[in-house]
Amino acid sequence: MSEGTHGDVSLGWLTFFFVCFILVMSIGLVAVFTYNANAPEAKPAGGGHGGMILPQDGQYAPHVALNVVA
Repeated sequence: MSEGTHGDVSLGWLTFFFVCFILVMSIGLVAVFTYNANAPEAKPAGGGHGGMILPQDGQYAPHVALNVVA
């Protein structure tokens, strides 16, 4: 009988997951060392509410009467 070569599929999967693990860890390390926790906040865009239509905007909803409790 002749013996055929046996390919180990598990070694291929192990290599694949190891490469994925290294890729994810390197992205995480880049994120950790480049994140600036003290970055200034971005100023809100012009337009007041960022495009939201709110009941207190008289020009959008003049029929709304607000009951404000002080």
